[in-house]
Amino acid sequence: MKRTLPIAAGLLLAVPLLWACGPYLPNWILGSDEILFETFKGTFTDELTRLQPSWSRPPFAAVPAQDDAAGEALQADKLDLEQYLEDQQVFTLDRVRIVNSLVEFRAGLAKARAAREELLRSGENRDRPLPSGLKVPEGLSPELADYLEGAIAYHENRPKDAVRIWEKLLRRPRDQRQRRSTWAAFMIGRTFLESDPDRARQWFQRTRELAMEAYDDRLGLAASSLGWEALLELRRERWASALELYDQQARAEDPRAVASLRFTCAAILKKGPGALADVAGDPEARGIFTAWIVSRETEDGAAWLQALEAADVRDAAGADRFAWAAYLAGDFARAAAWLERAKEQKPPSPIAKWVRARLLLRNGKLDEARALLAEAAHELGNLDLDMEEANEVVFQTGEVRAAPQRAAGEEAVIRVVQKDYARALDEFLRAGYWMDAAYLAEQVLTAGELKAYVDATWPADLAEKYQPPQGEDAWEPLLVGGYVQPEPARLARELRYLLGRRLAREGRRREAAAYLPAPLRPLVERLDGHVEAGRDAKRPAADRGRQLFRAACITREAGMSLTGTEVEPDWTLMDGAYDVGAMTFGSRDDRQENRVARATPDETARWERNRARPWKRFHYRYRAADLAWEAAALLPAGNEKAGMLATAGNWIEARDPQAAQRFFKELVGCCGSTDLGRKAAERRWLPEANTCPTTKSPDEPKKDKEERSPGTAP
Repeated sequence: MKRTLPIAAGLLLAVPLLWACGPYLPNWILGSDEILFETFKGTFTDELTRLQPSWSRPPFAAVPAQDDAAGEALQADKLDLEQYLEDQQVFTLDRVRIVNSLVEFRAGLAKARAAREELLRSGENRDRPLPSGLKVPEGLSPELADYLEGAIAYHENRPKDAVRIWEKLLRRPRDQRQRRSTWAAFMIGRTFLESDPDRARQWFQRTRELAMEAYDDRLGLAASSLGWEALLELRRERWASALELYDQQARAEDPRAVASLRFTCAAILKKGPGALADVAGDPEARGIFTAWIVSRETEDGAAWLQALEAADVRDAAGADRFAWAAYLAGDFARAAAWLERAKEQKPPSPIAKWVRARLLLRNGKLDEARALLAEAAHELGNLDLDMEEANEVVFQTGEVRAAPQRAAGEEAVIRVVQKDYARALDEFLRAGYWMDAAYLAEQVLTAGELKAYVDATWPADLAEKYQPPQGEDAWEPLLVGGYVQPEPARLARELRYLLGRRLAREGRRREAAAYLPAPLRPLVERLDGHVEAGRDAKRPAADRGRQLFRAACITREAGMSLTGTEVEPDWTLMDGAYDVGAMTFGSRDDRQENRVARATPDETARWERNRARPWKRFHYRYRAADLAWEAAALLPAGNEKAGMLATAGNWIEARDPQAAQRFFKELVGCCGSTDLGRKAAERRWLPEANTCPTTKSPDEPKKDKEERSPGTAP
């Protein structure tokens, strides 16, 4: 027996990968207005669930299809037969013999089935009988014997005989056909599938009736019959009925039904106005099709909206989804009109609030939009993704989903425009928009404002609960904005670490130690000690120079870990391997062209005051070079000074030869008689050198590296 329904079409969306081992898509929302207003789509299965609450499930359930349908049927036959033989008190040896004869019979039946399928594929003399020589084994229960006799006739291409035998089985008293009634009814439906669709439909319905009357349905044939009946409706272009049947199959938890619904919806859209009108006029089908529309690309909605108008759909039920579909299609006037009808829905749905907020935001009504977004974020259901699943969505598609985190992120954008930076930071964090939160924390809030917020909201004991992954899973960036809320312990750890680096970057290294991960605290304290000693005017100049050079070396080697910016310009988030803004589809500079989310003069002024200096990739290399320059100035001409100059020049020459020029000139000018000075003169450029003293740190700090080119494996 075959209970599976072939899916009529299998389309996989090809998702372009960025590059091998490349960065994830930039997961920020505080960019261009285009990013802010990206259309948010639904998830088809979630939308169906909204239409199909758990209490509305049919009184029968699907059974996952197996690859070996014949083996599945054989296993059921064996279990039923063994129980029957035990009830009949048949001797053990006879039981074994009878069961073995059943196994042999099923093997022969499989060959007969294959022969019939080959005949049907050939298209020649399709009605020709195919004698198999099979006979039902002796010793079986009467109902099993009847069913298998019908199966012989079916696979020998004698459909009338098969139906006659199975109908005989169904006339038996109830207690003599408990286990094979649904099988017989289902197979009669299959038998009439091509020759008499109306009778096939009746028998598929009878299969479900029998299951609801508590006849055995261990193979899930009642749920499967819904799919076969839906196929009959599709062939007749009864689109609404097909959708409703597949919908019932989905409610019976048949995993194949959702794919069938998607295919059917696509076929309806392709078929055009007549099919759309059929669906628009049926309330149940209308909801199903709309669920598909709001989970699709934007251009799909226009024809559907026209069909709704043509069908004169006026009721409020589903109006919020129709408004959503209109918004997805870019038809804001229709979206507003449907929202007016949606006002009759009590209470208003979070989707209606979100669409209305988007329209208000486009019209510059920030306060009203923000309030509605806050309500939507509170009321929307989560996507139920974990961090790994959310990162996968970001990496593969980057599409915007209808999730509370996305609505909260949009609310946070408004707060930035309204200069409510601390609240915006908090909302970005909890919505998973780590890049946006890091931007505010590093470049907009003052260090004092950030420290006050962190101390009040993200204490050290919470951060200590997070254990970073090790080994292959050690790098899992916080790029889940709009999909899931990261665990609070991780947010506490990451934000405190960011604050520690900012404090160290701004010279507040003693304060920074309390916020950095424990293994880095001795290193930042050592750095602070060297800087302090190097700037102690009471110490000898040469000693001060050596202290500053040690500080320079630590800054260069551990600058990413101790002072690197999480986002621009260093991208510690990516271990410094990528400049996300430059290597993908834009940066925050796009905000200058915005109409809604444009940076205010206050935000711009704060950025000018708080940004890392110099504003260059791996800015700490320049800071290290400056320290080395300061150190070399305290030493007399000679090998030690030459080593400092050449070493520091090497740190920046690859990225910025012009900035390294002063080290070359000073090396040749002051230390031309040294080995390094002579090499510089011969090469007319800096020689390679590394005169940093060897230092041991409790934990290996992050070392920056030049960002990789697309397609380069790390």
